[in-house]
Amino acid sequence: MANSAGEPSATGGRVDLNSASIEQLNALGAGMIGKRVVEFRPYASVEDLVTRRVLKRADYETIRAAVTAR
Repeated sequence: MANSAGEPSATGGRVDLNSASIEQLNALGAGMIGKRVVEFRPYASVEDLVTRRVLKRADYETIRAAVTAR
């Protein structure tokens, strides 16, 4: 579940919200968020997680530094 070199969803150590698997998103430490994040794709920015009410602010703050939206 850890990001490894050559994984398409990993960019500079960050997980891409638009291409990461449910398992990768769940592994970020904010609980079982993967399915919900995938359901609301695509994302223009990481902040879409909050503005579109995909995640609670606390969960967003937990994963913010570990994700990107490409």
